Amino acid sequence: MKLKTRTIERLRDALLESGRRPSVVVSSAYETLTREGLLSPEEIAALNRVDPLAETMFLMMAADGKLTPDEHDAVRGGIRGLTDDVLRVGTINVMLENYQRRLKAEGRDERLRQIAESISEQPSEAESAFALAAAVALADDDVAEEENAFINQLASWFGISPERVAAILDQIEDDKSDA
Repeated sequence: MKLKTRTIERLRDALLESGRRPSVVVSSAYETLTREGLLSPEEIAALNRVDPLAETMFLMMAADGKLTPDEHDAVRGGIRGLTDDVLRVGTINVMLENYQRRLKAEGRDERLRQIAESISEQPSEAESAFALAAAVALADDDVAEEENAFINQLASWFGISPERVAAILDQIEDDKSDA
């Protein structure tokens, strides 16, 4: 699957820009509050809303076994964008730690099964996760074989038909031509 399209590159660039932006408040307090479950109702709602998408981006980041700073920035930027900056860096760091722990304890296929179960009945969520994962794969300008295989696996797990994947990619190609 060809991921390096202009649209995915623009999405990647936006995620990287947002993820590299310094946090307004740099404090370990957010990590502590997150670990203790003491987030505000707004933060809890934001975290719950984006959790499957964020974990999908994390799984893409981990697909090739290398967690690069650019990929971290892309995931952080994605979470910031999806939550309109409601979640702080400390909270995002704890989210990523939790995803790493789940991946190690349960394995990628089990994590994908659980994520797919939560979003596959919402085609727009599944397709958003698919596109965001593609942007993360491109974050370090190198789509490894494992990442390419993983993006194909995502389409299957998320119930995105080959025809719909082709339509999404065609739309991305059209966007590329228009830019």
